[in-house]
Amino acid sequence: MISLATNHRQIVLLYNSNQKGHRETLAYAKASGNNLLSIDVSKDKVAGTVWTEVATLLQVNVRDLLHTEHSLYENKYGKGHVIDDTGAIKTLQKDPEILLYPIAIKGNKGIEVKLYNEMLKLFDIDTAAIKIP
Repeated sequence: MISLATNHRQIVLLYNSNQKGHRETLAYAKASGNNLLSIDVSKDKVAGTVWTEVATLLQVNVRDLLHTEHSLYENKYGKGHVIDDTGAIKTLQKDPEILLYPIAIKGNKGIEVKLYNEMLKLFDIDTAAIKIP
């Protein structure tokens, strides 16, 4: 990724601080002990190139980040509203609450975090530190 400099020692988290589940994911990421770059999409405008790179990393189209079948999207834009990637970028920039799930990136791996414990997929588990009785 070019716009978001990522490496295997840092987690980049795109989240919306106005949503409880996103705040829980942020707390979980902070507690992991990893270096964290948190980007609050409700306060910081994210460039279109970043959204494109995030979608590429997740192997989806930008419009797939919107979850157009969700009631939040349907209430705002109407049921069955078709959107392309350019429109999706503008929507994410204008209405960050449409980002349904936070996105976590570490190195070349990224996930949509639907439940905060899914962050474990990005953590390096140090099994040497686990003591077995």
